[in-house]
Amino acid sequence: MSNKQQINKLRDNAELAWASYGYFDLVGKKFGNKDEYKGRKDTVITLHDILDSTYKGYIVMGKDRWEQDIELGTLKGDFSPTQAKRFFEKYDLLDFYPKFDTKNNKQIQGFHACLFQDKETKKLIGKVE
Repeated sequence: MSNKQQINKLRDNAELAWASYGYFDLVGKKFGNKDEYKGRKDTVITLHDILDSTYKGYIVMGKDRWEQDIELGTLKGDFSPTQAKRFFEKYDLLDFYPKFDTKNNKQIQGFHACLFQDKETKKLIGKVE
């Protein structure tokens, strides 16, 4: 394996580990402040938005069990926009199990898992903690 191949493999593994901490349970929710849309027509949060540092600190709104708007937290992505785009061009997020207690609206300790799949090789890659 050449040096370049080793570096690319290390980068891919680091990005997978990094991405596995994404708050993917916020996908499909909406941005909380209309000023934060930055000209976007669609205010629904996507996979890219979860990892993208452009939206770091943006408020996420959702509905509670009585269908009232509540603040769910903020986005905490650390990938550059290009890095997030490239990551999801290479991997699919198949499933995740969040460390978030929606009943009490808070982060909890315990089991957390993400399952990604390489689009090219169809190899499954998981991260469990």
